[in-house]
Amino acid sequence: MISQDAIDAMAAITAGESEKADLSRTFFETETYRTVRDAIFRALEAREARLKRGKFEQKGVALIGPAGSGKSEMLAKAIGEYEQIAMATGGREFGHKIVSVIVPGQASISDTCRVILKELDYPTEGKRTEDYLIDCLATQLERQGVAAVHLDEVQDAGRYSTEKTMSSFAKRFRNLMQKPPWPVCLILSSTPEGREFINHDFTLTRRLRSIEILPLAVNSDGPVLRSALGKLIADAGLSHEGLIDVPDFMPMFIHAVAYRFGLAIELTIEAIGEAKLDGDAIINLDHFAAAYYGRMGCDEDLNPFISEHWRGIDTTRAMDRWVEEQKKPRKRVRQK
Repeated sequence: MISQDAIDAMAAITAGESEKADLSRTFFETETYRTVRDAIFRALEAREARLKRGKFEQKGVALIGPAGSGKSEMLAKAIGEYEQIAMATGGREFGHKIVSVIVPGQASISDTCRVILKELDYPTEGKRTEDYLIDCLATQLERQGVAAVHLDEVQDAGRYSTEKTMSSFAKRFRNLMQKPPWPVCLILSSTPEGREFINHDFTLTRRLRSIEILPLAVNSDGPVLRSALGKLIADAGLSHEGLIDVPDFMPMFIHAVAYRFGLAIELTIEAIGEAKLDGDAIINLDHFAAAYYGRMGCDEDLNPFISEHWRGIDTTRAMDRWVEEQKKPRKRVRQK
């Protein structure tokens, strides 16, 4: 028989996870985001203007940053804003839809085409040639009024990332940027490893405006991050009683999240969840330490919120290792 205590514990966990999910929907506009948004808007509006004048060669945007820096959230927000503004202003003669997909691991050209076609509700069945899939994709982009294609995790592009496969992949997709009668803009996002792919093809590089997300800096980014943390904590109905204003907190916090804005938001939400589970109205350093431990599984000596020697902890390597471990497929447990 299930006890009332177990039911109450489950209810508390459910409520806490629901609140954390709501908080994760909060988006904070940073200077980097505004740069990314403006670059995308300019590329798409330039496409519209050029096509009206019979010019087919288009440009695009590449966003490079480490895992957890907020690339996906920035691009999703910018893409959504563009589509909404375009619709509110009467649409665009040459389309305003943007299709966004994650490039499959070690993706071939055919794999990537299939993923995009599936996103367009036009899945392909059976064995198809690469030429067929590229032509099919170009046709569907025109028929569905797609103005841009966003390829996320593009560092995985090209089967086994050899010189030949990267060249072939880059050529195939950059050709979509000049293929009449319906060229599209290309938006790429990747970790720093993706620079090799983006820079591998000079023609592709020339057509892309590359934007790199720089590591957070205490002096320039601290005030924005402090404001974001304050809003999240207040929205959760908690108080921090000046914790985030303590001079040493922000340098330690930024170091803990490996200088990445997206991870900073995620860790704060996890810390809020820890405070809620403890029934505390005030969030404190222990909650941040528990959130960090929950993610990294490290001992106290490697927890920046506990160790006096936090500056010597290599949080960048630890976070990168954690990200890679999350990507690995989990082995199925054999049922006895």
